[in-house]
Order: sequence, then C-alpha cells, then structure tokens
Amino acid sequence: MTIGIDFGYSQVKMVQLDKTSDGYSLQNIGIRPLVNDISKFNPETIGKSNWVAAIQDLCKSMKINPKRIKNVVSVISGSNVSVRQLSTMEMSKDELLSSLEFEAKKHIPMDGSEPILDYHVLGSDPKELDKILILLVATSRKLITFHNEILKESGFKHGIFEAEPVALANAYVGNNGLLSEGSDVILNIGNQNTTLVAWGKTQKFFTREINTAGHHFTQATAKALSISYKEAEDLKIEKGINSLSSNADDSAVDSPFSLQMAEKTIYTTLTEEIRKTLRYYMKNSPQAFFNKFYLTGGSAALPGLVDSLSENLNMKVEILDPFEKIENADSIDNPAQYAIAIGAAIRGLEKKTKSKD
Repeated sequence: MTIGIDFGYSQVKMVQLDKTSDGYSLQNIGIRPLVNDISKFNPETIGKSNWVAAIQDLCKSMKINPKRIKNVVSVISGSNVSVRQLSTMEMSKDELLSSLEFEAKKHIPMDGSEPILDYHVLGSDPKELDKILILLVATSRKLITFHNEILKESGFKHGIFEAEPVALANAYVGNNGLLSEGSDVILNIGNQNTTLVAWGKTQKFFTREINTAGHHFTQATAKALSISYKEAEDLKIEKGINSLSSNADDSAVDSPFSLQMAEKTIYTTLTEEIRKTLRYYMKNSPQAFFNKFYLTGGSAALPGLVDSLSENLNMKVEILDPFEKIENADSIDNPAQYAIAIGAAIRGLEKKTKSKD
C-alpha cells in the first residue's frame, strides 16, 4: 500500500492505493486547502507550515497514522526540477549514474546545491539498437531537503519523490497505456503553473512548464471586473473561461467561444503557449503526430475550457479520469485534480514491486 501526495499551492491532495492482481485499488482519498479563507490567498506567503498543517489535517480525517506508513511518495516540481530523455549505451548501474551526473551538469540549471538524480529505464532505443532510453530526473538537494522536512514534520518517517511530469505520465499509462505510434499529450493546469507532457512509444518524452495557471485566471478576472479575489474565484468556477468577458452581455458570457473577443485574455495567452510548445515538439520529433490530448489539474473542469482548447488547437481535447481503471473509485468529485497524487502512488507501488523481484 502506498500514499501519493500532491503538494499544490492552493490545496494538498492525498490518495492511498494498493496493488491488485490486475491493477490498483483506491483505499483512501482526501483534499485540503492550504488557506481556509480564499479571500486571503497569496501564493507568496505559502510556506512549510501551511503544507504541514494540511497534511496533518488530512491524516486525521483519513484516519491515517503517518508513523505506520512505510511507503509515501510526494511530487516535486518547479524550476529546479528537470526531466530529460537520453539515449545511452547499456552499462552497469554505477557507470550509468556517473554518466547521468555528467549529463545533468551540462543541461540542468540548479540552485547551487548538490544535484540529486533519479532515472527510469524506458527500454531499447528503436533508432539505435545498441542503446537504451533513459528518462533522467534531476533536482537539487535543497528542494529534496525541504520536502523531507514537510513529511517529517507531518509525522511521516521518510518518503521518496517523483517529478510532476513523470507522475502525470504514470497516472495516464496506468489507466490507458500508450499506442504503438504517435504521441499523447497531457496538460495539467495547477494553481501556479501548467505542465505539458508529450510522449509516445516511439517518440521522445518532452515536458515544459508554462507560468500561467488557475491563480492567474482568478487574478485576471478580479482585475478586469474590479471584484475581490474570492468573487473572481467563484465566478471562474461558475463561468469558466468566460469569466473575463467584462464587456460582454449575458448572451455572450453564456457562449462557449466568447474568448474570441478582440481583447486578449489570460486564456488566449495560455492557448498560444500550448500551441507554440506543440509546434516545437513536432519540429523536434520527426514523423510525430498527436493521438490524444488530455486535461488534468484543478482547473481542468472549468466550463468552456475543453471546447475552447479543442477549437483553438484543432484537436480533440478530453478531461482525463485517472481513476478510470482503479477499483473502489466511484463518485469522486473532479477526479482530474488527483492525477498527480495518483501518479505518485503508482510510482511507489511499482517501485515496491520491482524491489521484491
């Protein structure tokens, strides 16, 4: 049994999964805001104490004794986390780690502290038969130490860590698998950042972080309509991407495509960044094409967002249900918001299984 934790900037999500003979089973689930009064929400004031308090509250409500949990995985993200796919010769574990340390120093910006590396062997390189594909995850010791402090102060003995893009991939593959050709895309819209992941069985794993997300949607709405943050958040949840239509009448606000007004909005900025990222991926991935495009994260269910992205990207967009093939997971509100926590828990279960083999 494993607990996966998503340290969001507005909420903490926690799921407890167990492995079954043919998949996974949900044992427990919970979500807690970091700030009870949304009108006082300010991401710049969020700190360790907020995450610790939310996790302790979740453990209490979920009747979990953290000291008895042996397998907990939390998710790391941000500018000091990098995920790159590399092709390398097969070698011993020690030789591979030495080689990956060299690659990390070449490509990955850090905060000055010692780099911490993890990697996933993806399999043989289909383009070079004597090589294997490695997914290199690198972060800083400073960030890992910070996350460990949160877990320990919350009552857990220790934990392992998963990068957000890999957790999203875990959640997707755990339910859907990958098609033999083409690439799949996941777009996770969080509170502070949006993470795009694109990859396929024969295509490179690519990820990019976009600095536009749910908090910026609310901020832009509050500013455009001269209303409070709480009022803007409520309006965003009710009207979705149409909440910024300050100059529109009621009929325009109800239109799923009111984004197409002359005034540029935060939503069109996000769409342009997504389009730019997908073009870059296609340019650097010969013969690639997109199979599916999925939304995850707390903002995935915003009214009008799926239709708007489908229209502007000219491709079918769907909301991912990370619980689709997980047992005992019926009637969960906005399931897409748990994708990262699900992916973290799956990592813990698979790592545990491999260690037994």
